[in-house]
Amino acid sequence: MNAKFYSTLLLITFISGWVVLSEGFTFTVTDPPKSAPCQQALTYQLGDIDSRFDVSEQELIEVLKEVETLWSSALGRNVLNFSESGNVSVNLIYSKEQQLTDAERQFSNRIKAKEQQEETARRVFDQLSKRYKEKEQEVRQTLSTYNKTASTYDDLANKWDGKEANTEIIDKFNKLEQQLKNIDEDLKQEKQNLASLRERTNAKTEQLNTLIKEHNNLIEEYNNRFSKPRKFDQGQYVKRGENQAVNIYQFGSRAQLKTVLAHEMGHALGLDHVDNPKSIMHKMMDAQNMANLQLTEEDISVLKKQCNM
Repeated sequence: MNAKFYSTLLLITFISGWVVLSEGFTFTVTDPPKSAPCQQALTYQLGDIDSRFDVSEQELIEVLKEVETLWSSALGRNVLNFSESGNVSVNLIYSKEQQLTDAERQFSNRIKAKEQQEETARRVFDQLSKRYKEKEQEVRQTLSTYNKTASTYDDLANKWDGKEANTEIIDKFNKLEQQLKNIDEDLKQEKQNLASLRERTNAKTEQLNTLIKEHNNLIEEYNNRFSKPRKFDQGQYVKRGENQAVNIYQFGSRAQLKTVLAHEMGHALGLDHVDNPKSIMHKMMDAQNMANLQLTEEDISVLKKQCNM
């Protein structure tokens, strides 16, 4: 499975991401059979399946059936066949590599969960920040209205300073005074709301920065533990006398399980490694198209050669 290399996040800037680094997985074959798998299908059975793998017997059989179809399509006849008393035992052996893969998956899920927390906090922060700017603009507008009204009042007062005002002018003074009072009350309330919103925005900023810091720490720990390239046997075909087994030690996904099974079953059919890195029978598993696994010309050629075709 490809290991993710997560990049460090920056406080407030909300930048995240990762670079994918390839891991190399090798395949091992011991004493491949030399008999041609052309006249009679090679039979296989389920052997030991460690319960720590998240794969049921039925799921494993389904993947093996897909492997059957993959190899049989090259010759137009069945070359593999499931049987409860099959000659090749298929075993899922929980190894330290699989333990590391599971630990990596769990840690990756922790990072994703932290990312979701951070994204939620960021959305709330953005909403609060937007509301704060809107409220701040409202305060400015109210303050501007107050200043304009006060200026009108001052102009009127200066005009009538030392003069006896009539009823109309007195009413105008009273209206302006009431307007100033009302605007002042609105302004005080808006300033209180703005202060409350500022506190909430600042609190959310602190929470967001804390989440980003925790996210960064998880990423750093992930990179220290999992980002270094590893090479190990992901699967192995073994033949000891009449006993044959395909042992699977590590896989990170269903597609990866299918790929390693297809490779080791190829060895069980007597096939050797080929040079094309995209081939199922290449010695390393890192260039195959596991999402749409297909035999390459080299895979087909080596099978036909084994069958003297």
